Amino acid sequence: MSENCGWRVLIEINDMKVACVLLVHKNPGQIARLIGKLSHPGIDCWIHIDKKFDNSDFREQLSAPNVFFVRDNMQVDWGCYNTVEAMVVCLRNIAKAKEEYGYVSFLSGQDYLLKPPNEFINYLRENNGKEFMSIQRLDASPDYVVRIKKYHFNAYSFPGKKLLQRVINKILPDRKFPKSFEVRKGSQWLTISKDATEYVLAFLDENPGFGSYFKLVDTPDEFFFQTILYNSNFRHKIRDGVFHYTDWSEHTKHPKLLTMKDRDALWNSYYFFARKFDVNIDKGILDVIDSEKLNHT
Repeated sequence: MSENCGWRVLIEINDMKVACVLLVHKNPGQIARLIGKLSHPGIDCWIHIDKKFDNSDFREQLSAPNVFFVRDNMQVDWGCYNTVEAMVVCLRNIAKAKEEYGYVSFLSGQDYLLKPPNEFINYLRENNGKEFMSIQRLDASPDYVVRIKKYHFNAYSFPGKKLLQRVINKILPDRKFPKSFEVRKGSQWLTISKDATEYVLAFLDENPGFGSYFKLVDTPDEFFFQTILYNSNFRHKIRDGVFHYTDWSEHTKHPKLLTMKDRDALWNSYYFFARKFDVNIDKGILDVIDSEKLNHT
């Protein structure tokens, strides 16, 4: 390889830098394994540790050159607005970083790759300028309407909470959204461009009361960013889809834990990631993914 060709390859590798944001709360060893598979010149991992948990084990086991820990981390409770706040904190940390990232991609600590990281980077490079998130109309499901228009006290804990919520939603009219926006719903595991990230942060700075409405929304992280970006000039750049394989066949609020029984479905999928895995339930499925899908590493 000539010297000039070598420089060209280096430029191609580094021309798309991605910040993979991991929202984590358990299994630091499993997360370290994921970070190892994300090792690539074009990827940095930003770790948000749920404030409810001791972060010493995470910091010790996740220490690596491509790893950064989010400052001012938040307590994160499922279905509550503090999940949105944690994601915004992550975006603000990344916006202040010395490195300039072309994309920010949100992952959980129970994700794992199904394809080598260079394929993920190449896909984003080839589709640079597009925004990747699932995005559904509010009337796609009666459940979505209830979650956004009724009062939900997920973030609070007090005796009689569920009864009070039922009474209030029976006697009060539907909540009115604070802007003449078309509300959209989708997965929190989105991948958005640098420009979209800057737009979201600027929008929140200019509309400091916008988030207040979502404090009483059920699982607001599935509406918040989708609604902001859909009601902007980014609408036509959104590609309706996600990069994760998930199995909702158990019809619960959480996707099924994936095991060796799901091997065929994982092998036949076209996704870059899958979730959820738990090494305490089935470590073998990750071993097989490593040996058969991730370049036999």
